[in-house]
Amino acid sequence: MKNKKGISLWKIYLIPFLWVASAHASPVTLSLEEVVQKVSSENYLVLENALRVYQAKESIQVSRGNLLPNLNLWKIAAIPFEPLMALGEISDIAPFLVPANWFRVQEQKILSLATEEAYRALWANEVMTAKALYFKILLDEAILKHLQEIQRQFETILIIAETREQLGGLRQGAAREIEIQILGLQEDMRYLQVLLTEERTMLSYVMGHDLTEDLNLASVEIPDIKTFEPLFYSDFEFRSLDSSPEIRQFEHLISVSAFVKKEVLFSFLGSSMMSRGVEGGVFDMLPLQQGLGFGTMPSLRIVKAQKEILKTQKRGIEETVRRHLKILIHNYNIDLENYDNLQKRVALTQKAIDQLFERLSLGAEVAMNELVDASRDHIEADIAFLSVQYRFLEHEDKLARLIFHGDYNKKPAVLDRMGKK
Repeated sequence: MKNKKGISLWKIYLIPFLWVASAHASPVTLSLEEVVQKVSSENYLVLENALRVYQAKESIQVSRGNLLPNLNLWKIAAIPFEPLMALGEISDIAPFLVPANWFRVQEQKILSLATEEAYRALWANEVMTAKALYFKILLDEAILKHLQEIQRQFETILIIAETREQLGGLRQGAAREIEIQILGLQEDMRYLQVLLTEERTMLSYVMGHDLTEDLNLASVEIPDIKTFEPLFYSDFEFRSLDSSPEIRQFEHLISVSAFVKKEVLFSFLGSSMMSRGVEGGVFDMLPLQQGLGFGTMPSLRIVKAQKEILKTQKRGIEETVRRHLKILIHNYNIDLENYDNLQKRVALTQKAIDQLFERLSLGAEVAMNELVDASRDHIEADIAFLSVQYRFLEHEDKLARLIFHGDYNKKPAVLDRMGKK
């Protein structure tokens, strides 16, 4: 189908779609700061738990509203004829006169704080995961560029080896060994490209980003590691424990047990029918009496046992924080000790390759297996050196997560956004 100028109309219709497709295929460049911001506002788990915090806060308002009289006119009208019904209907007519209701409101306030601490811990973990993925992608991209450079060097060596082999300057089959090395490098690079695709996809998911868009990550500045000093566990232990939202969450849950105990003691004045909120599962299964009876003391002992369980769990969280900090400090100091050796190893292996390449280009006898071994040693040294550089970035970020410093000292705006809906 053509118009008067002979231009196919289907091509005219196709042009806008091609333009959209090409525009859609353009990669999106993100910085580390932008990734942290997107995780804080778009991550699926963060959004889900932000809604739970919002529910917990709203449940407090619901409980306060439930303290107002429930105007059941039929029950109020029946009281003058049946005065004894008044005591049984206090919770309906004047719920604020039931002490258990007041205790339940206080519990919900504290449980709401526990929910906020749980949210903060999950948000921080998601941010740390995204930043670790960011560093891993940059490391793998650097390794890929290094392998591509090594391949170009081997392709140059292959041309020299093939020429000298034809002229009789090298034994037959020497060039084939170089070609096998090139094929092995190409296979490694393909595997690395697949890994990079998986890592970018995972980072997109953690950010709540459109998976159909390609990601380009801005580079980060590698610090001057030679100027770093060893870290000491004692310098960070108190701050890690004091900053841990996981520990504060259990402190809130333990404090709730005091109000649950009061609920049991005052149950003879009526029990509360209010929910404890979204974090109330810890105490919801505890038996509460409908009145003063022989089950009161066992109920108190069960509440006490539940409190001891929470204390034990809190001690477990504290030891977990200590263990993570101790391992982090140890790994940081080991990498710091090894840094100079890794740097020297890179320089020595590069010098060995340069010498072999120079001898080969000048026509001297060079064993191909010696060149292959030297190349393998240099690749391993370079990868180890690149890895330790990016590992220092991860060490610093993990330490910031433990003491809630830097990006982790910020409060994501998603909760404010929930409150305005």
